[in-house]
Amino acid sequence: MTSPQRAVAVRSSAPDHAASSRAVVGWLAVVGLWLYYLTPVLVRLPQVSWPLVALVVGSGTVGVVAVLLHRRHPLVAVVVSGATLLVSPAALGAVVWCQASLARRERRGLAIVTGAGIVAAKLVGLLVLAGDERWGAASTFELTLAVAGTALATVTGWLVTSRTAERRQWSAAALARREADEARLEQARMAERERIAREMHDVLAHRLSLVALNAGALAYRTDLDSDTARETAALIQSGARQSLADLRTVLGTLRQAPGEPPGPPQPTLLELPVLIAEAEDSGQSIDHLVTDTGSVPQYVSRQAYRIVQEALTNARKHAPGEPVTVRVAHAGHEVRIRVSNPVLGVGTGTGTGTGTGTDGVRPGYGLVGVAERAAGVDGMVRHEVVDGTFVLDATLPTREAP
Repeated sequence: MTSPQRAVAVRSSAPDHAASSRAVVGWLAVVGLWLYYLTPVLVRLPQVSWPLVALVVGSGTVGVVAVLLHRRHPLVAVVVSGATLLVSPAALGAVVWCQASLARRERRGLAIVTGAGIVAAKLVGLLVLAGDERWGAASTFELTLAVAGTALATVTGWLVTSRTAERRQWSAAALARREADEARLEQARMAERERIAREMHDVLAHRLSLVALNAGALAYRTDLDSDTARETAALIQSGARQSLADLRTVLGTLRQAPGEPPGPPQPTLLELPVLIAEAEDSGQSIDHLVTDTGSVPQYVSRQAYRIVQEALTNARKHAPGEPVTVRVAHAGHEVRIRVSNPVLGVGTGTGTGTGTGTDGVRPGYGLVGVAERAAGVDGMVRHEVVDGTFVLDATLPTREAP
């Protein structure tokens, strides 16, 4: 992908090319008009006095010198070249070029003043050179040429300035759009990473907590018979394999290329009995009641499943061996979840959303993830410890807010 700096550098070559084209046209005008006035003088050289030849050649030379100053000192270039029009029209091309340069670089009011000064200098020069002769067609042509050239140079300078400003604004806007697109893309990447991190935490924390529970039983209980030990070892093996399969599923989603078929669907409340059965097989005592969850929208049902899963994991981590009560009900336009378990030796405290939860217990990332999942569907989560029992309540709306 082309970087913004590279894109700006590529676009900047267009103004350089335009400046080179303007320089070629300008020099052609300077040299062409100088030769236009110098050629008749050279053709009639025997009949033309040398002072007149020197005047035409000298004024043209001054015009060329003035052109060399038009970039750094446009006003000086216009004044110097315009002054030569009082004695000779040979520098008219230089005057036109310098006026165009000034119109590009200075204020419009100054360009109007210098343009009027050029026309006035040309008119005075024609009157002085005419002397006692009457105003003729040649004088009218030269004055018209000077007026037209000055006006064209002024308007051209303004148009070039406007075009340059427009191009710069377009470049700045394009760069801003590109940066905004990159920022949105990075934000989308971060959101996807956070989603994958939550999925990995919810899935693996549940599976691995079951593995740890069963492994702890094998490590510390010496009264298990061989059949019970084998069953526990089989549960550990099954949980480890399921954890590996879940990890591959999440990583497969991360690596999925566009156009590939989607991975397996995420579990919903319909799979909640399986989740509870797995926890009970690992020795966790669960009193559960799940009612009327079949009509819950999938996007809400997925989050509700993960909330219950994290609550069971949290109970195994902080209250191992204690019974857990799970209640999930779909009533009206919301799903209500309550998971509670005894927590001995802990006082009373409350928390909502991503709050601090219980007094004396620092909440882990699980409760933070529960709050984020609830917030993702405009739901609310509250957790508290009352009379030695940790209670997590979640309310998830099943109808979008108007």
